[in-house]
Amino acid sequence: MFKKGTNIRDLFAESEKPIQIILKRRASQDSRIDSDILVPPLVSVSPKLMAQPKFSVHVSQAQIHSPERKTYYLGELKTTKRKPLPHSNSITIKVAIFGIKFKNTNLSTTLTTNQYNTYVGKINYTLKFVIGWGGFGKVWKVEHKRSRQIFAMKELQKAKILGKNSVKSVLNEKNLLSKLKHPFIVNIVAAFQDRETLYLVMDYLPGGDLRFHLILNKQFKEDQIKFFIGCLILGLEYMHTNQIIHRDLKPENLVFDQQGYLRITDLGIARLHKLDNHNETSGTPGYMAPEVLLRQNHSYGVDYFALGVMTYELITRKRPYTGRSRKEVRDEILGRQVLLSQKECPNYSASIIDFTNKLIQRKQSLRLGIGGISQLKDHPWFNGFDWVSLYSKKMAAPYQPKCEEYNRKLQQGHQESDKTLIEEFTKQLRIKEVQQQFDGYTYIHSQ
Repeated sequence: MFKKGTNIRDLFAESEKPIQIILKRRASQDSRIDSDILVPPLVSVSPKLMAQPKFSVHVSQAQIHSPERKTYYLGELKTTKRKPLPHSNSITIKVAIFGIKFKNTNLSTTLTTNQYNTYVGKINYTLKFVIGWGGFGKVWKVEHKRSRQIFAMKELQKAKILGKNSVKSVLNEKNLLSKLKHPFIVNIVAAFQDRETLYLVMDYLPGGDLRFHLILNKQFKEDQIKFFIGCLILGLEYMHTNQIIHRDLKPENLVFDQQGYLRITDLGIARLHKLDNHNETSGTPGYMAPEVLLRQNHSYGVDYFALGVMTYELITRKRPYTGRSRKEVRDEILGRQVLLSQKECPNYSASIIDFTNKLIQRKQSLRLGIGGISQLKDHPWFNGFDWVSLYSKKMAAPYQPKCEEYNRKLQQGHQESDKTLIEEFTKQLRIKEVQQQFDGYTYIHSQ
């Protein structure tokens, strides 16, 4: 324990080590003091600390330990020049109502020097070539310099994020992905930022998205469709177990790995499940469930409806409900219940048609999956299906994506940028309060 009269500035100038801030809530604690200590979203630093001119604290990932009634934040000590200081041992800061106490400690939850220094920062990766374009910037194929592992690195321009009022969406995706790791979703490895750009390092999947392959192929065989849907069911099962609704399942957000397994990506508008969510109406017309379009409370069934739409599309190459706008799609859904018939799908079994029809039911109460995702796995279409073999990726993929063709198409493409939008909001990035909106973005997966 340091002496009571320890000078804070001298202490940090001397230590220059990463920190963990521990904020202890007390029932008797004055709410005004509490608001001073807990500054949203994740920058939780006592004003006494922030008043010191020689350092600032950047807080990244929150970890809640409810039995102790403490909130732990992993953070990093920075100089006024905003350069990370050396990472060696750690110091724990306990911010309580009556002051600040310090003690030396080794934290098992903090990142090792090697992990942080080699995975966080664009300098640690070699850019290969562009593999895609998102709404906020390019997606690169990159090689990690030390391990030689191949990843995808998504660049998100802060100016575009601000211009499209999407800060909450971008941070939401990172926060959700940081809690997940599964063989049938696209997992993140690290997240970091500089003044103008956010970076998200993810699994590299060279097979292309399902939309590309829908265009490339005139028709998929039934065993191929069953394999695709099986992959998605496993991914959704894991997400729903973690109380996350994807809310934007569509072919563009489903990507093949090199072996032909399909994975779920893009959690930008995904949300933790809650009972009152009638105001959350984001999504893609044509794949959005009726209850979302009608601004009703909804649950995991919205993902099952989208799964049914994609099964329908894989069979017929068209969506059950179409329109040029959300209103036209809404009118289509309210006007009639679309159902597949054996006559219009002679090359497919009655069980896949029944599976599809039960998923695209307009009424939530009649939709397959109302009793849980096990209803999908137990449907007759999946009789004899080896779920264990699929999960362990021992099942041979019946469709092999043409990765070279996909990558060649991507490199020929281009993305127009809104220069006016970027220039306008790039100026705002000089403002401290604007940059603070992105606090808490840094993340690295524990290896």
